[in-house]
Amino acid sequence: MRVFVKDYLLPWVFIIVFWLVLWFIIPPVREHLNAMNIFAIFLLLIPFLLVALHFVGKTLERYGYSREDIRRLPEIIEKTHGRLYLPKDVFNIVGDALVFWGIFAWVLLATGDPIMGLLSGVAMFAEIFAFSVFLISMFIWVIIFPHSLYRLFTGREPNRDFLIELMKENLVLTAILIAVRLIALHSNYPVSDDLIGKMMAFGRKTELVSLLLALSGLNFLFGITGLYLPKKSRKLTALALTLIVLTQILLIWRVLMGKF
Repeated sequence: MRVFVKDYLLPWVFIIVFWLVLWFIIPPVREHLNAMNIFAIFLLLIPFLLVALHFVGKTLERYGYSREDIRRLPEIIEKTHGRLYLPKDVFNIVGDALVFWGIFAWVLLATGDPIMGLLSGVAMFAEIFAFSVFLISMFIWVIIFPHSLYRLFTGREPNRDFLIELMKENLVLTAILIAVRLIALHSNYPVSDDLIGKMMAFGRKTELVSLLLALSGLNFLFGITGLYLPKKSRKLTALALTLIVLTQILLIWRVLMGKF
């Protein structure tokens, strides 16, 4: 338990304390600090931690544990510390959740209005996640594609768990992208410099959204191809994955060079 407390629990607590100190130091945020807002931002911590625990459970399954073993997390971390990547993965998942919570809470406090702050925070993350379809494509291009080719050329199939997880994440991000697009098209909220206005501007850029949806389709096609085509021909699979990645690179270049 000593390792868990010293190397994991205390750093997580430090992140929370860091945000609190930062909020008290920055004048625009400090002005809106009161009992109600502090209660609200710590209430927001609950869903962020629940999401983190969901991904911790999936990580435990990946290492041969069950989701129920999350109750024994301190004990598991103590046993695997320094021997497996599991403790590091768990630490990063919870740490990232606390960082995102702090950013979200910052937006809420800086806005001053709890409702507008909540909507602004949602808008900020919605835009980030919607654009993350692009990052999934980059991840395929830089990491998954070379790894898949290596496995195909050495007589094996691409990593199924890797591809399935990729497709799931891509599906969620695509759903967020479509939601942002629909909200932007059917909302009367004007394009402006605030976070909600920026999300509206993003969602109304037809060409950009179309390119991101095309990338999403290619991401999904890459996963399907890697899962099922190797059973028929590894060479054909390698060729198909190469063509998909080349098309992705072309679209990514258009996104990077486009003035949207």
